[in-house]
Amino acid sequence: MATCLMHSVDACRLAFLSGLRSETTRRVYRAALDQFEGWLRQQGKHWLEATPNDLGAFRAALLARVAPPTAGVRLVALRRFYAQLIACELMADNPARAIAGPSTSGRKQPVAADAQLIGRLVTLPDTRTLVGARDALVLRLLAEAGLRVSEVCGLRQCHVVRQPEAVETGLGLMVGEGTRRARTVALSPTVKAALDAYLRLDLPLRRLAKGVGPNAALIQRTAANRPLGGLPLTPRYVFKLVQRYGALLDHPELNPQMARRAAGF
Repeated sequence: MATCLMHSVDACRLAFLSGLRSETTRRVYRAALDQFEGWLRQQGKHWLEATPNDLGAFRAALLARVAPPTAGVRLVALRRFYAQLIACELMADNPARAIAGPSTSGRKQPVAADAQLIGRLVTLPDTRTLVGARDALVLRLLAEAGLRVSEVCGLRQCHVVRQPEAVETGLGLMVGEGTRRARTVALSPTVKAALDAYLRLDLPLRRLAKGVGPNAALIQRTAANRPLGGLPLTPRYVFKLVQRYGALLDHPELNPQMARRAAGF
């Protein structure tokens, strides 16, 4: 009987994750569910045996390891998944319903970097190399187009679209697909030039790796570690990228949010 129930939980979980429109949300929620499932296993329990006290203990353990915003997102994932288990008639009550996300009222608001500093930052990468051209594109997407890190990582080749409103280039990027922030961002001449320079170097390599097609990542990892299909960048890589170039300017504190706010976003 227990085995049948766990199979039902697995099926419910698959349906829950498949129903998420955003690939980024799907990845984040999957990691949250995996983490909680591992924590439950250490307590000798499974999903259907968890109590509100268990969720409270997990919340405390989570806050000891990650920042409040990250913990908040993972707790939302658990609340939503337990609601799905109820909809699947596997549970009667949601043990995560009363678990509040951590307060962020005392957090410092991210500040914008100096515009002159960001102007120097985006010109640092050596665009004669593939990695340099890619890094230059990422920096300009953050600092000029105002994209969020998740939006940069989520770009696909089909997201480059015609946009008559972009008078200078006629092109735009569809970003945030499947989220409430979905929009089309006009490509400026400098961002388009950075995209063209990157693709000019990268397209021959991604064809060899079969990393082409409308749903392939627009910005892919380098050929040296590129698997079949070409994986997209990760948020961790983007953060480290900005910090690495910031350190060259004696500003290792630079992060993507600071670069984005320098552009007024």
